[in-house]
Amino acid sequence: MIKYLANIDFVLWNLQGRPAVSKWSKYADKHPDDEQFLRALSVMSRISFKKPKLTEEEKRGLYNSIIAQNSKSFSLQRVAKFVSRVAAVVVVALIVGGGVWYAVNHNVNNPQTTSAERLLPLSSVEIPEQVTLVANQSPMAINSSFMARVECRASGEIVVNGVSVATNFDKSFDLLVPKDFRAVVTMADNTKIWLNENTKLRISSQSGPKPRSVEIDGEGYFEVTHNPAAPFVVSGQDIVAVVKGTTFDICSSSKPSAIQYVVLVDGCVDVAMPAIGESVTLAPKQVLNYNNNCYITTAADVGSYVGWREESIVINNDSIVEVIAKLSEYYGVEAHCASDVSKAYCSGRLVLFDDINKTLEVLTSIMPIRYKWSGTMLYIESN
Repeated sequence: MIKYLANIDFVLWNLQGRPAVSKWSKYADKHPDDEQFLRALSVMSRISFKKPKLTEEEKRGLYNSIIAQNSKSFSLQRVAKFVSRVAAVVVVALIVGGGVWYAVNHNVNNPQTTSAERLLPLSSVEIPEQVTLVANQSPMAINSSFMARVECRASGEIVVNGVSVATNFDKSFDLLVPKDFRAVVTMADNTKIWLNENTKLRISSQSGPKPRSVEIDGEGYFEVTHNPAAPFVVSGQDIVAVVKGTTFDICSSSKPSAIQYVVLVDGCVDVAMPAIGESVTLAPKQVLNYNNNCYITTAADVGSYVGWREESIVINNDSIVEVIAKLSEYYGVEAHCASDVSKAYCSGRLVLFDDINKTLEVLTSIMPIRYKWSGTMLYIESN
């Protein structure tokens, strides 16, 4: 048996959506390799907290199990009262070790329970300190100095920073981007999504019934591939953007009283607000702001909304060797620096263009270095 599942505090922490202010959240941060803990989290994530109907025999068995295992600390009267007032019998089964097996197996073997039902709400998923991809309930930290690149292929393969990390993947997965990081996702249909810091994105199966569907908690910039037959749906906390081929920015946070918005760069986007039963179609350079069940649509200075997408790296008295190492990782190229280059240091913010040569031209214009290519190898020398 997994020991954590017999701990009532651990169970309640999961039932409450795993709040960040908890000893269990701190424990998870400090012990990322605790296999028992990860297995317990996985079990809790797979359980549907509906009210299954138990037979009278099952109820009596559960009742007797509680009495037998808690006779030293519970009176019969307290246990009876406890059982009668708990709404979901599955929760009772989780609190006592003997009942865990029933709850897990009842859920796993129930053909009416889908994988989507077992996922935690995106708003309750915690963001770690490193960009993290969570697939099949298993988190995988992405080693990146600034920008993490994820490619979703129609075959079900997931490629991270040029390396395949999953194949035949046919379920939803989460991408978690912490402070001071960014991520860019290329979908199977070539739609590109840039994610700002402190953002969570849930991507639906690329081979499922809704391959153009994502959920977001945070901010994302979308360049959606045109497909009139299959609208691209972006679900936020209280707003839903539906597009067929559009460039737009959406910010939708689960934080209380946060202003949510959609700003349209070009194309056309329909923004639905389910809580108030309203829907608005935006024109280019318009923004819809939503807060506390109220919204307003106005003209927008698009640049002020999407400026964060300008990809750059902050250089703080770093050597040229360190800067070139970051560029090498970002662009996915091999680079070699001459020994005397390490004597040069610089500070500032370096804009990262799509073409590495443009970025290098900026760098060489302000630093005493030059670059050259030999095949796919980049060489940096002193000027």
